[in-house]
Amino acid sequence: MGKEWTENRKKVARFLEQYFERHGRAPSMDEIASATGLWKRSVEIVLKGLEKIGFIEITPGISRGIRLLEGAYRRVPLVGDVKAGPPAWAQEEVVEYIRVDRNIVPFDDPVALRVEGYSMRDAGMLPGDIVLVRQQRAANTGDTVVAYYNGGLTVKKFEYRDRHIRLLPANPAYQPIEVSIDDEFQIVGRVMLLLRDLGDCFNFTIESADEPGGF
Repeated sequence: MGKEWTENRKKVARFLEQYFERHGRAPSMDEIASATGLWKRSVEIVLKGLEKIGFIEITPGISRGIRLLEGAYRRVPLVGDVKAGPPAWAQEEVVEYIRVDRNIVPFDDPVALRVEGYSMRDAGMLPGDIVLVRQQRAANTGDTVVAYYNGGLTVKKFEYRDRHIRLLPANPAYQPIEVSIDDEFQIVGRVMLLLRDLGDCFNFTIESADEPGGF
C-alpha cells in the first residue's frame, strides 16, 4: 500500500475542510485550483485519490458535488514523548496530531505518545514509534501501560503481585521499577496500538496542532 496522504492530497484536504467550515458547501474546481496552486487536471486526480481513501464522496455530473466523509478519519492528539527507559517529563501541551483511519481506533478519547529509549525493545517498541493509548486509571498484570511515576511518564509492562506493583521493561539491560508507597504513581492509560513510519507504506500522517481538521 503506497502513501495515502501525499502532499497534494493534504493540501486539497485542508482547503476543503476550511471551505466547508466557512461556507457550508463544496468549492468549485476553479476555487480549489486557485487556492492550492494546482492545475485543474491535477485537482481532479487528487480528488479521485481522496475519494479512494474515503476522505470525500463525489457525485458525478453535479456542480460542487463533493461531500466530506467526516467519520472516516480522526485526529488523535500527539501530546509529547514517553520514555521507554527511566521516566522523564512529558510535554503537557498538544503540539501535533496524527490522522488515522477511524476503524483502527475503536475506543474513546485516544491519546498518542512518541516513544524514546530502548527499554521496551523486545516488545517491539523503538525510539520514534508512536503508541496510541486508551486513557484509564487501572490495569491488569501483563498490560502494557503508560504510567506517571515520580514526575514523569514511562511505558512498561504492569505487574501486580503480592500487593506490590512493578513496572517491567522488555530489555534485560534495564531494571524493573519497584513502586513503593512513597512514590508518586498513577496509571495513565493502556497502550492499544503501535504505529511506525516505514517509509512509503504507513497508514497515518502527523499534522501540527494549528492545522485545520477536527475529525
